[in-house]
Amino acid sequence: MTTLKSCVSSCRYCRYYTPQGLRGGTCELLNVSVKSEWKACSLSAPSFVSRNQQEAEELALVTGKA
Repeated sequence: MTTLKSCVSSCRYCRYYTPQGLRGGTCELLNVSVKSEWKACSLSAPSFVSRNQQEAEELALVTGKA
């Protein structure tokens, strides 16, 4: 099975990140507090990716046809 690599390097560049305060924020996907400089997790998605592209990538991960 091939896994897709996310091009998101840190939480601050993820579409699920919402800044709060000076250095921290919230991950809307995991509903937890995170630091903007933390390494992004495998569920991260670029801020400006189209919804169709993201759905296709998620489907490829689930079906193993990437």
